Amino acid sequence: MLEHLFSPLRLGPVELQNRIVSTAHQTTLVRDHLPTDDFVAYHEARARGGAGLIVLEATAVDQSGVLTGHTLAGFREEIVPGLARVAGAVQPHGTRLFLQLLHGGRERIASPPRPPALGPSAVPSLRFHVEPRELSSGEIAGIVDGYGRAAANAAAAGLDGVEVSGAHNYLVAQFFSPELNRREDEWAAPSRFLLAVLAAVRAAAPGLALGVRLSADSEAAKAVAGEVAGHADYLGLALGDSSTYLGSTGIVPPPPVPENAIAALTAPFQVGLPLLATSRIVDPVEADRLIGERRCDAVGMTRALITDPDLPRKAREGQLDTVVRCIGCNACIAHYHAGTSIACAQNPRTGRERTLLPPEPSADPRRIVVVGAGPAGLAAAVEAAAAGHDVVLLETSRRIGGQVALAGAAPMHEEVARSLRTNYERLLDGVDLRLETEGDEDAISALAPAAVIVATGARPYEPALALAGPETVQAWDLLVGPRPRGRRVVVADWGGDATGLAAAELLNRDGNEVIVAIGSVALGETLHQYQRNVYAARLYRAGIRLEHHLELAGAEDAHVRFRNLFVPDLETRLPADLLVLALGRVPVHGLAERLEARGLEAHEAGDCLSPRSIEEAILEGTLAARRAAQAIEAGSSSR
Repeated sequence: MLEHLFSPLRLGPVELQNRIVSTAHQTTLVRDHLPTDDFVAYHEARARGGAGLIVLEATAVDQSGVLTGHTLAGFREEIVPGLARVAGAVQPHGTRLFLQLLHGGRERIASPPRPPALGPSAVPSLRFHVEPRELSSGEIAGIVDGYGRAAANAAAAGLDGVEVSGAHNYLVAQFFSPELNRREDEWAAPSRFLLAVLAAVRAAAPGLALGVRLSADSEAAKAVAGEVAGHADYLGLALGDSSTYLGSTGIVPPPPVPENAIAALTAPFQVGLPLLATSRIVDPVEADRLIGERRCDAVGMTRALITDPDLPRKAREGQLDTVVRCIGCNACIAHYHAGTSIACAQNPRTGRERTLLPPEPSADPRRIVVVGAGPAGLAAAVEAAAAGHDVVLLETSRRIGGQVALAGAAPMHEEVARSLRTNYERLLDGVDLRLETEGDEDAISALAPAAVIVATGARPYEPALALAGPETVQAWDLLVGPRPRGRRVVVADWGGDATGLAAAELLNRDGNEVIVAIGSVALGETLHQYQRNVYAARLYRAGIRLEHHLELAGAEDAHVRFRNLFVPDLETRLPADLLVLALGRVPVHGLAERLEARGLEAHEAGDCLSPRSIEEAILEGTLAARRAAQAIEAGSSSR
């Protein structure tokens, strides 16, 4: 089984032990543009887990190309010791280590004061609202030299290869495009800059493997791929264009973008070089199939490895059912865009490899009761059970997952809900799960626990407004069904999450006329931007009417009243016979205090403290279980 995935692969002077790759992705585990101890630990975990190749994140080749305040500076000699520490941690596991080289060109993500942006030509960038200056010929030559310097630093640090990023419409790709490259000098030819860069890298680091990353959904990239064949050792393929809202979504595409989205786009890049393909490849069996079908020669399983760094080892040993599957929530890339350290909603140890170690077996296993089988309760139960405690998990509904299971009724969240449920159904092995069971004080006390973890979640917010006339329901009720048909529906959406958007999509699909009145500057303001982009596209394509900047004020007769967020005396009346409320959540709180009044030790986690996302719920559930276990250990040692 998986005969293709675990066969060796040669990339120029380098042989990979298998074909699973952690492709270049930003970790924000960088300080002063240099790797940190957490950066080293993060990559060592993926090497220890058996990855064949790790390509370190996009690294600037020149000061003018530093994308953010946490971009590695490959052009500085000070980076050599840091990269050498990464190599010393990764390579003993048999994992090869490459460095991706990048110049952002006109794309600048940095906060003010931003340095001048440079590009092949002076063409403003839509997504980041950057207005670049055209590079001079001398500046271009200097940047080409910077690629050589960065490659030489990688070689000096003992790395095995470098990868030149010509993807996502950063500087190299900007030269490909006639819309962005309007030059009339020697740099006008689309491939001229890339070929000069490859020549500089070869000259500076002739012993390293050399790859080029291209965007497989770029027509301009297809046109230059054949010219790369004689100058590089492999091609890496990804998706997406950083310069546009719609294109950027492809860089880390969320569900319902299908798995293996890259697979159908690799054929034009079969130019005689090994192909490394990435984008939504999360399943080892599917990865093996793609290689067997010659869609590619190696697979980037980056998000899958963010979730479970031991995926390669587990797959090689035939333990596929133990792999913790990526749920596609995009928490990882959201941290990059927020400028915070990489994290995974499903795996709280990602980015915390040095500080949040796996649980150790308890010297005094006791009973721990967890109340609520949403993400916080599930994580708490798994963590406590992993330490050897007797865990009883109480859930009032007939299924696990809490609000995630609720959201799973909508197309945008079905995969997230299904994957999370699948992961926890396996991880809960050994936990006494009791569905359709009330976790009140009497029931909990009867179980005589040493500690209780309260993860009772949240409920929908009920506004203190006069809402007469149209029938009024909560969006949560529509997600679980049944849903009406043939109604005039107004969704009052506070703009803070996906609940109203999910309900609107389902109501539209069921034949209702739907208007979404959004009480914020933009829809889904707390969603990661790639998810928000997909939602906007789906709602517009479905013909759902979106009305922005409207705060619910009341309802009567056959209309719903809204006030303008910025001009409160400006009122809008929308006709409706059904009003759907999606106005946020409030905690289901108080059980912990009642338990403590009975002398029980209680720890809270997740939305019962304050409603937030899956990431906080799972992290807090994990930490609550650790606190409960530590309190038990402390009590045992004092007896």
